[in-house]
Amino acid sequence: MFNYLNKKKGQFSPFRVWIRPKWDELLTDYKMQEQFEKNMEEEKASQAQNQLVRFDVFKEGISFTVLKCDEDNNLIYNNNHHSFHTEVNFREKIERIRFPIDSHLTYSPDLFVKWSFDGSGYVLGITTPESFKKVFIVGDDKDLINITTIPYGLFGIGRLLKPEQVEGQLKKYGWILEEVNLVDTCMGRPLEIKHKYFTIYYDLI
Repeated sequence: MFNYLNKKKGQFSPFRVWIRPKWDELLTDYKMQEQFEKNMEEEKASQAQNQLVRFDVFKEGISFTVLKCDEDNNLIYNNNHHSFHTEVNFREKIERIRFPIDSHLTYSPDLFVKWSFDGSGYVLGITTPESFKKVFIVGDDKDLINITTIPYGLFGIGRLLKPEQVEGQLKKYGWILEEVNLVDTCMGRPLEIKHKYFTIYYDLI
């Protein structure tokens, strides 16, 4: 069993989402772990930890807050960059991974979360050096590898669903359903769902 943000029909409550990738599993299965370890060794050897980077997706994941959500008016706050948006469509460079392209250029993959065209939920995924080759025009999103989806029903967005229907959607996208810790819930701690490659924390604000 699991718990989700209960809503009354027609009622929207702002919510916050924090996406934490399971990097070992993700990078290993998408064949980027070896390059990541190589880059980390290079940084240690040269003591070149990049202290100028204001945001590190590897450490912080992706976090956003949905303040308004309806057919005509969406307002999303990107917690990582302290910016407002009208849709969830965030791509973050995984700067700790750098594949050499030539003697001067390197390629870093992206972690992304974006709204889905079919209305199913927030799509999560990555890019890789192989998927990057599919890009025809910069920004065409042909390099995106969709891994899973966080169903909108989890947040009470769209058609009102029964808990068992939300559970069915979560299972469809590979989310693991666990017992809710009632102590954590009563103390106001975020709820969470888990996937092979991600842990998601979410709560009302």
